[in-house]
Amino acid sequence: MHVPFVLSLSLLAGSVTAKTCHNFTIPVNISSRNFVFNNIATPQTNLDTTTFVQNLTTQGRNLVADALTGYATVAGIYNISAQFCIPSGTNATLKNPTVQVLTHGVGFDKAYWDLPYNNYNYSYVDTAVDQYGYCTLAYDRLGIGRSSHGDPKNEIQLPLEVQALAAITRMLRNGTLPTVNHAFSKVIHVGHSYGALQSYALTAMYPDLSDGIVLTGYSTNGTFTGLFFAGANLQQANLNQPLRFGSASNYGVFKAFVDNFALVDLVTPLQMAPVESFNYVNGYMTNANANSQQYMFLQPGYFDPGILYYGEQTKQPVAIGELLSVGALPAMSTFKGPVLVFTGSTDLPFCGGDCLNTGTSAPSIPATARALFPNASVFEAYIQPNTGHGLNFHYNATAGYRYIQDFLMAQNLESMR
Repeated sequence: MHVPFVLSLSLLAGSVTAKTCHNFTIPVNISSRNFVFNNIATPQTNLDTTTFVQNLTTQGRNLVADALTGYATVAGIYNISAQFCIPSGTNATLKNPTVQVLTHGVGFDKAYWDLPYNNYNYSYVDTAVDQYGYCTLAYDRLGIGRSSHGDPKNEIQLPLEVQALAAITRMLRNGTLPTVNHAFSKVIHVGHSYGALQSYALTAMYPDLSDGIVLTGYSTNGTFTGLFFAGANLQQANLNQPLRFGSASNYGVFKAFVDNFALVDLVTPLQMAPVESFNYVNGYMTNANANSQQYMFLQPGYFDPGILYYGEQTKQPVAIGELLSVGALPAMSTFKGPVLVFTGSTDLPFCGGDCLNTGTSAPSIPATARALFPNASVFEAYIQPNTGHGLNFHYNATAGYRYIQDFLMAQNLESMR
């Protein structure tokens, strides 16, 4: 028997002035049919990584086809790091709430949805939970952050990550998600960029698992992704930030060097000790620096420079297998619910920096995604002004959050209290 929802959520209650959140781990027992890319070596150095990107972005070359040697079933029990949030002070009246499942994109983890920068003024979760009364479940995608890592080439791929998302969704629907213990009748999927691709794939493969989807930082035009990854100047994550992305022992080596040469007074103000070491192996790659971070995600003049450096300090990598498997998407979705595509006006990877420059009669590049959803009850493509690919890092982020919630409310996907 499941613990009653009102009781289980009230146990999490803290402050009555803001959302109440709980961090926990979700074990998922999943399997998928993955690609086997044995005709390509996992990059071991930064030069290897550059060579990989050159091969990936060369005109007329299909690196995926060159690398592919077959398929294999990958299966196991993986741990997914999650944050579940509810409105505080209303636990007793939450009778049948709606939950939003938030899937982040490349370069981020689940904190993308609840940014602590500038006292949480950029928090999507704050808007969805505190202002509109939704519950939210944000999680680190498989292979990223505090979730289980794995072989970056043949294991951490889009097909396995979609199965993790499906498993989490089923738990929410049948009331078996650890800590939450409530069967949600309405589940909305909100994804950003690579997370949007996974949310799309989920609804194409399992259309009954979702009641509504929001695809942010997204279009069906993949023409410009080469610009995105070339501009990233990708490097091995454990070489780019060896103390944070490498083994915890790296800090021990660094500290011994500092102590031996009496440099502690020089480096202590820099707070070089990471909060945690993620221990990424070779094959997990990240953008080079703050300059590439801006090029990839931000529109000049419309962001706080401080959030750029926050993003660089808290960034997360991408696995080589994710880049090679990104094309493993169903060609069409039979999903019958409402769909919102929400993309920044100067999005780089999906619009080439100008989402309104279509060259056709289409109102925008993201609007062409309508063809993927022939059965959608509602389809809308909205272009957020003065915004790049990293939507949540811009000055007008909260206006965008409210637009999304208003869209959901208009489709009878409100949080029922």
